[in-house]
Amino acid sequence: MDDTILFRRRSIVLGMKKTYYNDAKGSSKNRQKILFVVIAVVFAVAMVASYLVPLFSAFRVAQSGDIALIGYTIRDVAGRPVISSDQQFVATELQKGNYVLLTSPLEIPVGMAISGANPAPVPILYPRLNGSPQFGLLGFEINAISAGITGMHPGETRTIRFDYGSNDLEMNLTAEEADGLGINVTDAQIGDRVTLGITKTPDISTNNTTEQSFVMRLGEIVGKQPDQLVLCYRYGSADIVLHGLTNG
Repeated sequence: MDDTILFRRRSIVLGMKKTYYNDAKGSSKNRQKILFVVIAVVFAVAMVASYLVPLFSAFRVAQSGDIALIGYTIRDVAGRPVISSDQQFVATELQKGNYVLLTSPLEIPVGMAISGANPAPVPILYPRLNGSPQFGLLGFEINAISAGITGMHPGETRTIRFDYGSNDLEMNLTAEEADGLGINVTDAQIGDRVTLGITKTPDISTNNTTEQSFVMRLGEIVGKQPDQLVLCYRYGSADIVLHGLTNG
């Protein structure tokens, strides 16, 4: 009788230990589940944040003090493209037989103003030209672009018109001067494009000598006489796409 009671007591003790062991194992599983849930939530938040960053940046607008990275296409008064940073666009225009220069995107401060007469050189990536000249954007044009991108969102496009004030940017060439540029006055037609070189602000070297340099413009013949040509090298507009903004 005593042995039976003792056996039963041992069974109860063993059963209690077994039950306690099962509870501990269940708690460990619960902690693992909680850990997995926390990791999943953190991962989900990170994924959402990665999508929201471009979304928030799209709400930012260009303002004075920012540095804007832009793609651009400069057009002449008649709307024909002159120079562009859009490689595919340039390739398409060249296939059509239109002469368009390829350049790179431009970094420009927003809302700045410089002297309207000073040209700023930008690279010509294609075609490869003798002497590797640079294209010249005039201060009038840079100021218009700088002011025109104010308020733009990244990814937005805009057409900006140029205003040269009273400066018509025209020059008269005698037959002799035209011949020096490789232009035959007799064969030249109004609307023909010509390549012009205009002087930059002189660069002062370290040995106190002044080096006169030039930038390139594409001009257009707008007037013709038997012994004279009138060339215009002002442009009409710039098609702008804002690629991005950084703090100045």
